[in-house]
Amino acid sequence: MKLPRRRLLAAAGLLVTASLMAAATLLLTTTPPPFLLPYSFLPCLPAVTSPSGSGYSPPGLAALADAAVLYATSPTVPQQSRAEISLSLAVLHRRAPLRLLVFGLGHDSALWHALNPGGATVFLEEDPSWYRVVRSRSPFLRAHLVSYRTRLDHADLLLSSYHHHPSCLPNLAAAAGEEEGEIKIRGNSGCPLALENLPAEVYENEWDMVMIDAPKGYFAAAPGRMAAVWTAAAMARGRRGEGDTDVFLHDVDRRVEKAYAEEFLCERFRVGGTGRLWHFRIPPASRRRNGTAGAGAGEDGRRPFC
Repeated sequence: MKLPRRRLLAAAGLLVTASLMAAATLLLTTTPPPFLLPYSFLPCLPAVTSPSGSGYSPPGLAALADAAVLYATSPTVPQQSRAEISLSLAVLHRRAPLRLLVFGLGHDSALWHALNPGGATVFLEEDPSWYRVVRSRSPFLRAHLVSYRTRLDHADLLLSSYHHHPSCLPNLAAAAGEEEGEIKIRGNSGCPLALENLPAEVYENEWDMVMIDAPKGYFAAAPGRMAAVWTAAAMARGRRGEGDTDVFLHDVDRRVEKAYAEEFLCERFRVGGTGRLWHFRIPPASRRRNGTAGAGAGEDGRRPFC
């Protein structure tokens, strides 16, 4: 039996009234999301205290703004994934401002520069044409063009024979003025893995963080990352200041990178990793001798860097 039209209208009115009352009760008893708040409920507009025209005066703000615009307007993304970048960012959060040495220039160079405000970030690049491209886009980067003596197709031979080059090994019988366990890098032409001819500022500073994402290592005549890994390990061993050296190595899914990481950066110093990136925290040789570098500190006859 159909209800009279008048009764249907009355029932509909009661339903609408009940719905409105329920909605009003909900709004009064819960906090709506910010985008639903009327203007009268928004917090006060913050005061602008800096004088007009001061711009991005705190150190690093301008670099962060430039990097944000660069990546927001570019179809090219950094070489590393978000998870990989986050691993390095955690160290920067903890230690910045710091001295950061980056092997390689790339689409992410402006990012690393911006994420170290107030610090010193230096890039080393082996490809002259790519060096010019990146420097023209980001002239504010502190970057050097460097050369390598190694070839990727010699990686296995270099790894198996470096023990026969005394200048490639930790100095366990220190001469006057030298620290036991240190390894000479600058001018060390006798070690085929040493980057012996880098800019002076690379040798004259201690690096808190090293990122190895170059040179090229995907064809036979490429330099490979063998010398970069050896040099980073030698720098970390010779550190005299406080703290350890955080070393990040990218592309560890490749055989050569993985083998050299295990030989020179040492598995026992690996503290993290994600994707194709490994993170090592390497103590100086001086602290390994007095036992503060962790269990198993000391020289390994098979892997003298470990």
